[in-house]
Amino acid sequence: MLVTALILSVVSCTNPETVPAFTPVPVPKVIQTSATLLSDNNLIAEVKISLDRDARVAVEYGNSAVGTFRTMATESAAKDHLVSLLRLRPETLYEYTVITIDEGNDHHDNGRGSFTTGQLPEALGRLEFTVNGAPTSELVLFDFQDTPDSFYIMIDQDSNIVWYYRNEETDPERPTAVRAIRQKPNGNFVFWEGGPTGRFFNCCLKEITPLGELVDRLVNNDVDKFAHHDLRILPDNKILYIAHEIVEIDDTANGGEPDTRVLIESLREWDQNNHTTREIWNSLDHYSTDTRVHWNGDIVSWLHTNSVQIGPRGNYILSLRNINQVVSISASGRSVEWKLGGPDSDYGFEYPSNQFYAQHSATELPNGNILVFDNGRDRPDDEGGEYSRALELTLNTYEGVAKKVWEYRPQPDLYASSRSSAYRLENGNTLINFESNTQDPPRVIVEAAPDGTEIWKLEMRSESIRRGYRAHSYESVAGETRIR
Repeated sequence: MLVTALILSVVSCTNPETVPAFTPVPVPKVIQTSATLLSDNNLIAEVKISLDRDARVAVEYGNSAVGTFRTMATESAAKDHLVSLLRLRPETLYEYTVITIDEGNDHHDNGRGSFTTGQLPEALGRLEFTVNGAPTSELVLFDFQDTPDSFYIMIDQDSNIVWYYRNEETDPERPTAVRAIRQKPNGNFVFWEGGPTGRFFNCCLKEITPLGELVDRLVNNDVDKFAHHDLRILPDNKILYIAHEIVEIDDTANGGEPDTRVLIESLREWDQNNHTTREIWNSLDHYSTDTRVHWNGDIVSWLHTNSVQIGPRGNYILSLRNINQVVSISASGRSVEWKLGGPDSDYGFEYPSNQFYAQHSATELPNGNILVFDNGRDRPDDEGGEYSRALELTLNTYEGVAKKVWEYRPQPDLYASSRSSAYRLENGNTLINFESNTQDPPRVIVEAAPDGTEIWKLEMRSESIRRGYRAHSYESVAGETRIR
């Protein structure tokens, strides 16, 4: 009887009538899709997608020559989507596939389409690249100035222009130029726009989307300081930037005028949440205007701070070009930790040839070494004369001596009297941008290995090229990824 009961119990539990019926969730279907290019940028396409029900989507796009990329999935489920495709080459046929994502996060290939990108703007179409090797990063970003407009451009590992932003000239009497640029975690770019003929006046900070749409702007009417040369992205929607203001000083003790106009440097923070600024550091608190190397012009560019970096300890590393000095400011902004080079240096140089002149893009590396782009302007003849290089120094605090541990100096020499940059990449290589003072070539960008080997070298030629400030490495424009 017990066995019979157990059998009946098993039969009862496995009765098909007692098991809930499984109803599969239908796969989201694409009803319609189409792609169009932005009206003002031939390298950005927008794919319009209509679904039969709410779902998230991504888009895969490419061809056999360029590879295949995938956009980030849309954040929210919806029936209608507009997805932007970036990292596109000019005058190229692309095919795309819409990927719908259901509640179980399963991906389904659905609608397909194609489009062809357009031509580059005339100024970019005139650029000529001579290339050896390929960069280790997916993309390299740099600025380019052409009359009357200026650009940021990205090139891929094949040195094709795949993204650009044109800062169009709106007032021919007050031409502008773009300089420093940084990318925020959300993909937007923040950059500095220079004033008349690239000067520091009447300039601002701008935030744009990867599509080139203006998001935010800090203009001189908002603050009494002029933003210039460099910036860094901070947490909590804040921007660290270099600024200066024009003040009058009595310079008669130095043979000058009683009303000499001087640019006083400061380090400031822009809070985009409430559009306010605050001062972190001011040059007059730590430097005397008697400290000078280059002192000329109707408005004296005194220290000429041209780069800022947040160091490994939260300190601020500043490059003071006009006094040939790199300085470390404490995290509080209240004190100078050390000075390297120029007047009142806390360190001597092991050899005179280890000194830098009119330097740019000073950074403190994780190991405490200092990397600079040594422009070499006014370098004495007995130290080799005027040539440019990337230079890494170690600071021996016990001996009070700075020693050269690495340099990249191209052969034959290149000389960039101003601008240019050098940044250490995560893989240990160094990305170096030379704005050459010669016309052949006028611009060189190099990725150099620790042993000095040139991993990638690009020479850019254009009769119209005027300036080239910095170069940066990126892995994406707007979060897209290479999948094959």
